[in-house]
Amino acid sequence: MYEPVQIDMSNYPSILTPPSSSEDSPQTVFYNSPTACLPMLPQTSQAFDFDGVTHPPPPFLRIIEQPIDRFRFRYKSEMTGTHGSLCGQNSDRSRKQTYPTIELCNFYKRAVVRCSIYQYNTKEDQKPHPHRLIKKQGKGEVDDPHDAYVSPEDGYVYTFHSMGIIHTAKKNLVPELVKKKTQLKKEEVARLEGKMRELTQKEEIEIKGLAEAESKFINLNVVVLRFDAFYENNGILHPICPPVYSHTINNLKSALTGELKIVRMDHCTSPAKGGREVFILVERVTKKNIKIRLYELDDDDNILWEDYGRFSDLDVHHQYAIVFKTPPYRDPNIKSPVKVYIELERPSDRSRSEAKEFTYTPSSSVYKPGAKRARTSYDTSYDSSLPSDELPLPINNLCIDNTPGLLDDVQLEVTSDDLQQAMTNIDSEEFRRLFNEFGQDYSLVVDAPSQYPKKNAPKGGNKNRSMKSSKSNYQRADNSEDIVMAKQAVMELQNFIKTKPSDEKAISMLRHYLMTEDKTNALHVSIKQNKQADVIFLLKMVYVWKQYHLTNIYNDQCETALHIATCMHLEEIVSNLIVCKADASIGDSDMNTALHLAVITNAPTPIFEKLLSGDHVKKFIDNENNEGNTALNLAIENSNMRALKLLLIHGADINKQHKKNGYTPLRFAIEKQNLDLVRYILQHEKLNPMIEDFKDINPLQAAMKKDNSELIDLITEFMRKNNYVDVEIKNEIEEYSDEEIEEKYSVKLEQISTEDLHQMYAKVTNFTPECLEEISRILDESQTWQNLADLLDLGHLTRSGLCDSKNSPTKLLLKVAIETNGDSVLQIRDFLENLDETRAVEIIDNMVRTQFC
Repeated sequence: MYEPVQIDMSNYPSILTPPSSSEDSPQTVFYNSPTACLPMLPQTSQAFDFDGVTHPPPPFLRIIEQPIDRFRFRYKSEMTGTHGSLCGQNSDRSRKQTYPTIELCNFYKRAVVRCSIYQYNTKEDQKPHPHRLIKKQGKGEVDDPHDAYVSPEDGYVYTFHSMGIIHTAKKNLVPELVKKKTQLKKEEVARLEGKMRELTQKEEIEIKGLAEAESKFINLNVVVLRFDAFYENNGILHPICPPVYSHTINNLKSALTGELKIVRMDHCTSPAKGGREVFILVERVTKKNIKIRLYELDDDDNILWEDYGRFSDLDVHHQYAIVFKTPPYRDPNIKSPVKVYIELERPSDRSRSEAKEFTYTPSSSVYKPGAKRARTSYDTSYDSSLPSDELPLPINNLCIDNTPGLLDDVQLEVTSDDLQQAMTNIDSEEFRRLFNEFGQDYSLVVDAPSQYPKKNAPKGGNKNRSMKSSKSNYQRADNSEDIVMAKQAVMELQNFIKTKPSDEKAISMLRHYLMTEDKTNALHVSIKQNKQADVIFLLKMVYVWKQYHLTNIYNDQCETALHIATCMHLEEIVSNLIVCKADASIGDSDMNTALHLAVITNAPTPIFEKLLSGDHVKKFIDNENNEGNTALNLAIENSNMRALKLLLIHGADINKQHKKNGYTPLRFAIEKQNLDLVRYILQHEKLNPMIEDFKDINPLQAAMKKDNSELIDLITEFMRKNNYVDVEIKNEIEEYSDEEIEEKYSVKLEQISTEDLHQMYAKVTNFTPECLEEISRILDESQTWQNLADLLDLGHLTRSGLCDSKNSPTKLLLKVAIETNGDSVLQIRDFLENLDETRAVEIIDNMVRTQFC
């Protein structure tokens, strides 16, 4: 049987590593001990003897499952309830969790394996960490080290589950280190002397000195797990092989090492020229160690372009918010929106957050009146034939009737054989009637009514009456010049048609009047003025000569004809614009499509039905405006149940996440606390209620936090019926314990050595008003100001009653100490440290750091 290799442990594990600068931050490619992957041979190992006899390979530990690299270090006061265990790096929320696991190799007796928490160090001899690695045991919890037996029955494999990391406050660092070092020293002594005993006073003093020295240079936001293997002899544990260390575990909530995360943005778009000011909420970051990266990928995920947001240290607010300006896109003259990505980047370890979608839009200089508005057409081909099943019901509005009183002698002759063929392909009884009514001399005749009724025309015979429309808030009026321009354009086109022009001339004339892209044209004005006959006449020309793109020209307010007709709730015109292939996917200056505008203006159902008809609706129904809202989002925001139902029936994405915060439509309805909307959305067959927002909160969890019993009952019943009983309802979406709030004052902008800190103090001559206010409040409450006065040799002030200020005795004392007594801020800080006023000391340290970092 293999006998364990005896290793000289006389210096193990009490050797101190030279203090490492806490400015060193671990890299993203986390440290892996060589022993975590490969067996380490003892120094005395002999695989072969000189006599040629082969010896068994030495035993070694192997890490099968590493721990996750980021984990929330919690405070003792937070350890009530369920907060999750330290899982393995291969854990997945959608499948079974894994946990740190090790295997003892090349050993064939019963053994003890141990897991404990240690400091991260790039050197060989790592030391115990003052944080506590707790493990649930029954109803209670036990501290590390955690020992367990392994044997052939379990394959010498052990999984350490149900563990958590408790953050030790700075004031308790030394006691925790002393406790851990004492236990290790006792085990070391027992191995050397063959029995357990208490430590001598000298040994205890040495341990305390080591603990005090180490406590000044410990990185409290990074730890590693250490795994040992022992064999037991007479109750004493002897090492079987060298220990192995896991990769680093970073405090998830630390600004220095925690996971970078974008929580929310107030804008998800920017003009291509850049310069848009964006407010972004993030998890903890440090102002000296954070960047905002924007980049574009090609179809193969290669970087096409990247740049960084512009901001200074002053734009990083309390570690949780950044105000930055977007960089210019590589092409400031883009004609259509471009999708890019935005992410946080930490230079110290090159860590990056999960990327979020961001959009560059054409700049105002490109979009301004006088420039062609960028748009994406969902139908780039203008087919000459149009089957009847693509025509809306009110197709007769595109045709002519023989209403008496109109200019019967105004006829349009088109001599093109191609147009004759196109007419044959139009399967419409109305168009056939129109064609036959005017005989076979013309290929097509289009009615062109005058702006003024003929003499002797019967009353009411004016075809140019206003159409009835639903009430809308759209009240933009054209100026008188535009109205005159529109009338003249229509009249000139009518007179031009009388000349029986060729197709080429007709198309040229039509484009002349309707294709001026920097101005409002006759079609825009006629729709705004609600002139039915003029609109129908113009649309007939567009339809007959297949100039469908003219319906998508912008006016001087970046609106198309379809935008205007939708806002004015002109159902028939909307219908006929769709027949003329008006592009419903085009956005206005705010990137609102006609569908967005229909929701915003609460358009009648027929308008929605026309906009949502056709095969192309899936290509634009989920389009986002400049605020990142889809039409479905706006329907929820406006509590428009009718629009919500129509959009979902026609395929709107029920699970689409908002670019600003990751909310889904269900989450928006829950935030709105509209029970009818929530109830309807919950019935959708494609709903995924578990999609998390940028803060890792899903809609069900968010609903359970609302102070609305009806909403909670509705969600609870839904969860019960759909087997979501195991959903963890987070009680702290973003809450911190009192200890952590206290600790925030010690979160450094950068890790600074004691020597550097003292140099900084030498340049500080007084307290800032904010700092003075905070520490005065603390010392007033604790009455420690009286002890501070004695240490400053100002006790006579308290005895004489001069410090009996009704407002704040501490504030008066500190002013006298600085301004009269000549005491320095550093002296006062050190006195407060001696008085165990940790909170006040940290506030002062933070004040000094912020002035130099």
